[in-house]
Amino acid sequence: MAKQKHSTEGSTAPPSAESKCNRPIVRTGVKIGNMQLNRYGYRKWYWADTYHWILRLTWPRFLLFVTTLYLSVNLLFACLYYLFPGSVNNVKPGSFLDLYFFSIETLATVGYGNMSPATFPGHVIASIEILLGMMGIAVITGLVFARFARPTARIEFSKVAVITHFNGVPTLMLRAANERNNMILEASVHMTFVRSELTKEGTTFNRFYELKLERERTGVFALSWTIMHKIDHNSPLYGLSAVDLVAQDAGISISMSGQDDTLSDTVHARHSYAAHEILFGQRFVDIITATPHSNEVIMDFTKFHDTVEDGIAAPAACFIEVNPENKRKRIKSESKLRFRKNYATLLEEEVIYFLNV
Repeated sequence: MAKQKHSTEGSTAPPSAESKCNRPIVRTGVKIGNMQLNRYGYRKWYWADTYHWILRLTWPRFLLFVTTLYLSVNLLFACLYYLFPGSVNNVKPGSFLDLYFFSIETLATVGYGNMSPATFPGHVIASIEILLGMMGIAVITGLVFARFARPTARIEFSKVAVITHFNGVPTLMLRAANERNNMILEASVHMTFVRSELTKEGTTFNRFYELKLERERTGVFALSWTIMHKIDHNSPLYGLSAVDLVAQDAGISISMSGQDDTLSDTVHARHSYAAHEILFGQRFVDIITATPHSNEVIMDFTKFHDTVEDGIAAPAACFIEVNPENKRKRIKSESKLRFRKNYATLLEEEVIYFLNV
């Protein structure tokens, strides 16, 4: 079996305090395991990315953005009318509120007839506002349609990944389920193992390893899919324990894509697991049941994230802890530690801890 492919992202050393004051660090919203991926030293905003930025907004933020823009544009044109007194008929003298409501009627091309432009500047401002209003309605309509028409997947990933024996071999497992009542055709999945490694020069690097899966593609993804990676001597997980994963700040990244049979378009989803979310000596509870006297298959989503002890004795290098509750609490607190030059000392202290428990 060929060795797993890996790639190096680069040094994880943070920017200096002096450089932080000059250039902002921008959060990307991308997280792999315990690592939050941020960007530093690049142009934060580019006008051509406005459309992409608007599509990525959540619906509440999108509605807030449109409402704020709408009120601001009307406020701007109301100020322009206010700069030319008498530019609008039937407006109370000095009433800015009347001018603001006239701007709203003009921007929407309603025109109730009570107020109308009275002077040449008033007609010019109203003409510009009407043109902007028609363009604005077209743009907002297009954005709303694009947001509704954008293909999205509703794929649920298990909250934890487990490492247990499968056919006598330690195997990393996690679950994925299609939450929609349709099928995803030609679904494919990729799993990446991420960890911090210390070079001989003393530099910490984030290294990505592509994990070989038992089944990377499926013709029809309708219910659930147990994604498995065998931990053999060619696997980067071989010989690692829960303590090693925490010390190396390791994590698992999952990406899945396929064609939605309803939309006839490609959909994708991704998820990541931190070191404390990878449980040793656990297996998933069975969630699929076939009725005895019919062809009906039932999947119980209430047990989708449930795990139980596998009850299989394993070498200490693979299964150090057997109490899942104690493991979750202790490893979660230790996941804040970073892999540094004192890794050997940290590992020695952890071994002493287990011997004393």
